[in-house]
Order: sequence, then structure tokens, then C-alpha cells
Amino acid sequence: MIYCGSSDGLLNFWERKDQPLIHGGSPREHNMAVLCLAASGNLVFSGSADNSTCVWGREYGGIQSCVSVLTGHVGPVKCLAIEEDHQTSSNADRKWVVYSGSLDKSVKIWRVSEQMAELKEIRQTYLN
Repeated sequence: MIYCGSSDGLLNFWERKDQPLIHGGSPREHNMAVLCLAASGNLVFSGSADNSTCVWGREYGGIQSCVSVLTGHVGPVKCLAIEEDHQTSSNADRKWVVYSGSLDKSVKIWRVSEQMAELKEIRQTYLN
């Protein structure tokens, strides 16, 4: 699966089946440009000029859906990084630590479950 964010707020994706890449769709959740993307496990994260980060469920052969929106930045989200939370992850429910950086000079750290049972901001650090 290949993902691409665009200036109109769409998240385009292409799938490779038994043939060349096929455009799978263009779901929209953001009101402004998608500025960064990160993917891990069954989730894709998109940061936007609308100050939010969308959490997308990755489904092969199906429509990608926004399962949650992480809010809290007061400036555009310009970068995302993800690592698995090995302390709390299990085979049944993988959990991720997501770092979002913004032009508001802050980095927010989120704990996200693939089951989406809990979403919480675990720490916020302001950079000077």
C-alpha cells in the first residue's frame, strides 16, 4: 500500500494486487493540506495544516477510514514519528507511541491502541 497526502486535505492510497498499482481512493478528513504521514502496524497517521492528526485504519482491499482525530496543537502538524509501546503491546492489541511536532513549537506524545480502546496524550513538551 502506498499513501500520499495532498494540498486539498485528501489522503490518496494505491494498492498492489496481482497487477500494477491501483488507486484505492481518496478519503477526506482534513480541511487543509496534509503535511506529513507515518504508518505502523494497521494504522496510518496524517498531520495537517488544520492543526490535527488523523488516525486511519489500514484495510487492504477496502476503504481507509479515519478512526480518530488527535487534537491539541495550535499550529500546523509538520512531522510525525511512531514507535511500538513494547511495555503494553500484545499480539491481540498492538499499541503505539506517536510523536507529533507542530509549528506551534510543541511536540505532543500520544499512546494509541490499534483497537482504539484508549487514546490519551501522555506528555507534552514545549520546545523553544
